[in-house]
Amino acid sequence: MEEMFRNATIEDFKRGYIWNSKEGEFICLVCGEKIGKSNDNVKAHSEKHGNPIERLLLLDKKYTGLTEIQKEFLIMTSNKYTDKEISSKLACTESTVRNMRFALRERARHARAFLAAMELAEENIPTLTPHKLRIFPTREGKRKELLPRFAALFEPKKEYTEKEVKNLIKTIYGDDATIRRYLVDYGYLSRTKDGSKYYRNCGENRMEKLNRKELINNYKQQEVEMGIIKIHNTITGYSFVDICTNLYKPFEGIKFKLNMGNFKSKKLQEDWKTYGENAFTFEVIEKLKQIEGATEKVDDLKELLHMWIDSQGESLRLYN
Repeated sequence: MEEMFRNATIEDFKRGYIWNSKEGEFICLVCGEKIGKSNDNVKAHSEKHGNPIERLLLLDKKYTGLTEIQKEFLIMTSNKYTDKEISSKLACTESTVRNMRFALRERARHARAFLAAMELAEENIPTLTPHKLRIFPTREGKRKELLPRFAALFEPKKEYTEKEVKNLIKTIYGDDATIRRYLVDYGYLSRTKDGSKYYRNCGENRMEKLNRKELINNYKQQEVEMGIIKIHNTITGYSFVDICTNLYKPFEGIKFKLNMGNFKSKKLQEDWKTYGENAFTFEVIEKLKQIEGATEKVDDLKELLHMWIDSQGESLRLYN
């Protein structure tokens, strides 16, 4: 059965069965039964497992990678439920439904690109040119991971002209000016005052070159955290959960809006007015370090939020 799943194509998964050449008949991907070779037998057996999407979503998570919440969401989407209807069924906000839809579409887009890359890689097409970077990352951690690759282009105790440095860097990345600046700023290279000569630093010298600005940036990045917050009504049992891009005093602004009567969740606003602040608890339930690339981290936070909501199951009651 495991071997069949590994060899199944996208069309096989859509149909719900696969041809077993050894046995000379079709095998159901849902239950693993042999279902013969005639179209009538195959059709009759497949209909026992529901329509095509229901059959596919009956597969174990290890084959689909989908949580139960995501499966339920896809079934409702296939049945043309509105965002409002889905949010009511899943006990979440409409914005959460939209985020979930976006996240699944992004996942599908990534999967298509990955499949294309895997197919090309397995075709054993010879590489004609060395791999080059298309984009140099803006995130601090990613930059640090890549810079040693550029530094390895240079030999210790050897003098390089600016032109030689440019040519070496361009074998990996086109924007040599950016890389030269980072290599010098992070202490991998030293250069003369007029910029005509470059030298590779040893490890000790490189550490001495790390400037004060970088240390301050690193400190700031360590201090700023993003995460998911939860406001729980101890009387009704309902909760409000959301992403937060700065966990330094995350509830001050929310309390201010609730006290002013203009919070985005109307039901939470009503309960706040009815029961008062003392009826609520405030908690940071997940943390995510924020470095550079804020947009990517916000996407990670949204995915983390969906995962946390999924993990709570039916016990979690959310404000709309």
